Amino acid sequence: MPTQRLVQHKRRSLRYPAIAGLALCLQLACPLQVLAESEPTSATPLIMEAEEYALEGNYDAALPLYEKAIAGLEGQPHRQNQLRYRYGIILNALGGQRPDLYPLARGQFDAVLRYIESSPGLPFEQSAARVRSAIAHTYHQQSALQTSPNKRAVMLRNAYQLYASAIDQLRREEDWQNLAITSFNIGQVCEWQGNLEEAIQWLEQAVALDRRHGFADLEEDLAYLTALREQVNPEQPVGNTAI
Repeated sequence: MPTQRLVQHKRRSLRYPAIAGLALCLQLACPLQVLAESEPTSATPLIMEAEEYALEGNYDAALPLYEKAIAGLEGQPHRQNQLRYRYGIILNALGGQRPDLYPLARGQFDAVLRYIESSPGLPFEQSAARVRSAIAHTYHQQSALQTSPNKRAVMLRNAYQLYASAIDQLRREEDWQNLAITSFNIGQVCEWQGNLEEAIQWLEQAVALDRRHGFADLEEDLAYLTALREQVNPEQPVGNTAI
């Protein structure tokens, strides 16, 4: 199956569940330097120690330290939610090896979304649309590991609804890169649901955005789109140049 993508703010091609990409994942979530400069001294060492453990692969040691740091920031909601978002990204990246972490990742993102929506206009590094897309991505990834057809269908439906709810806001914000990523992801969800016609429509939007803005995933997205078109019309040759 083609690679899923997670909405980010700097680089697009963060691939899961490859744990080799965890260092990049940590950089993308929210720069540690920003957190360290603004957090109280008691939280900073906890986070640094947690990330050392995470990069070593010692997640049993790392995760309680993140949670302790988050709890220690209770009186500083902005900083606490910065760290929650970062922690959610890390949990999502580890979910391929530890599927039990996906619900915990969703819990972090849900808390961040509540924080953003409770104070409209409050400056925050992530928009509500990005956070919804991140929640969708946890369902999207977890569905690939689900053996129960009914549970898998529910997860895919949840992913679809959350991705779709993020699309319009990303477009209004002119967040073109994350709009392209989300269009790709919702297209893949449609394919996994067996709805190839709609999958093609979303992939066409992703490819159009790639072309218009020069995004690096154009070749990969176009190849995926071409493969889907060939599944729908196996008798008709499909080139890889037209949208």
